[in-house]
Amino acid sequence: MNVSKIQTKPNFYNTEKLKKREFIDVITDNVKNPRDVNDCVAVPRGIFKAYIYLMAGSGLLSIANFLPSKWKGIKTSLNILGAVLGIISAVYFAKPFAFKGLSPTVERNDYKK
Repeated sequence: MNVSKIQTKPNFYNTEKLKKREFIDVITDNVKNPRDVNDCVAVPRGIFKAYIYLMAGSGLLSIANFLPSKWKGIKTSLNILGAVLGIISAVYFAKPFAFKGLSPTVERNDYKK
């Protein structure tokens, strides 16, 4: 038995499932020049995610460094969150090298010029 979700307005024309949107898709939609994102076909999305996490983590660590010492709880939590984001970025950087089957190699004939 196939149970489907209740829809408020029926959609008879589009029967394909919507892909789950990632935060990179939101960034791509808001870029002024979409070629800046779409031209980098040789760089996997995971590497781009790693750069975003690395920059966010280092930003939080630097903000925590400038907070006064009397705000110890906020300072500690920002340091922990920055370190966690740094670890996540390390995982995204190492994932293509540690697990060979996850991200296929892009060959020169595969992408459009």
